[in-house]
Amino acid sequence: MKDYAREENGGLIVMASCGDERFPPENMLDGKDNTFWVTTGMFPQEFVLKLDSCIRVSKITTLSLNVRKLAVEKCDQEKPDQFEKVFEVELANRGDRLQTEVHQVNIRAKYLKFMILQGHGEFATVNRVSVVGGDDDGAYDEPTPAYGNVQRQQSYGSAAAGFPASRPQSGAAAAAGGGGFDDEF
Repeated sequence: MKDYAREENGGLIVMASCGDERFPPENMLDGKDNTFWVTTGMFPQEFVLKLDSCIRVSKITTLSLNVRKLAVEKCDQEKPDQFEKVFEVELANRGDRLQTEVHQVNIRAKYLKFMILQGHGEFATVNRVSVVGGDDDGAYDEPTPAYGNVQRQQSYGSAAAGFPASRPQSGAAAAAGGGGFDDEF
């Protein structure tokens, strides 16, 4: 299944509560794990991801640093003015290593709102967002509860999740690739 959050698949950040021109929110969708969006030192912070079309989402993955509490909401309407909670999770402090969160979900969405409610430090980064699913056929085999079905997989940098186990280095090392993300989509 393809990653609908990627820019080349129509993913677009339509709102971010903060910004730094050196680390724009679009970095989360560029397919690289050594680029990122950075918060500006206060919480909560949030961003809204618009998908190319309304799809059935089966997996949401984030790669971040210093995020303590993360919540995700969804909207399946053309206008993103009413969101429903999908999940809220507290992430372990991994020091200078990246945090990988994988959530198996069963939702329908055109927009996803990611909210960083608390951080482990003054600043937090979101290096990558992945949204996997399929074209929306308008129906599910079984009715979905209000929050959808959510199953958390704590992978924390495992190769199975496709994210690196540690934070990519900055400077020349980052320019050389920083690698570690095997694009499984």
